[in-house]
Amino acid sequence: MRIDEKWIRSHLPQELAGQPIDFFRCQYLDGLTVMQEGERGGDDVVVYRAKDEEDLKYWQLEHVCRFIKEPDPPARKTWRYYRHHAEDGKWFYTEHRNYDYNAIEDARLYGFECFLRILHYGFPRGRWERKVQEHISLMNYWYREPHWDYDRNQLRFIEISDAKEHDGDGIEEPRQGSVIKITD
Repeated sequence: MRIDEKWIRSHLPQELAGQPIDFFRCQYLDGLTVMQEGERGGDDVVVYRAKDEEDLKYWQLEHVCRFIKEPDPPARKTWRYYRHHAEDGKWFYTEHRNYDYNAIEDARLYGFECFLRILHYGFPRGRWERKVQEHISLMNYWYREPHWDYDRNQLRFIEISDAKEHDGDGIEEPRQGSVIKITD
């Protein structure tokens, strides 16, 4: 695939500009259309249709930002519940009174925050804000009322309510009596 490596690197934070950015394997350009090679002889698949060259560059930048990781990630978050041990196939938990997020092991959080921080550096404000809104929606998917918002100054997700995840597809929440230890 033809990529403007110099342009992409200029739109990454200085400390990330030297990282590998070849994340377009098995993809090629057909004009402004990004195509994925068909698997095992199957038909090629359209991955993205760019409006113009600029749109294609920003799509490529976004694609690169999904895979680049920050060299010094922020300190790990303290979760409210940690799995302690299992008995008869049921988990028992340790609850922390002091915690940053009211969620159990939401693995998306760090990745989304990292992705949005890197995009913030290189994306135009409006395009970046659309990505922020998209990721806020993803973070709130399992909540009946919004639980997460994004602090645009600190570039991180914040809790805005005490809402609990709803049990749609077996979302894990400690059942009554399963919190066996509380720490500060």
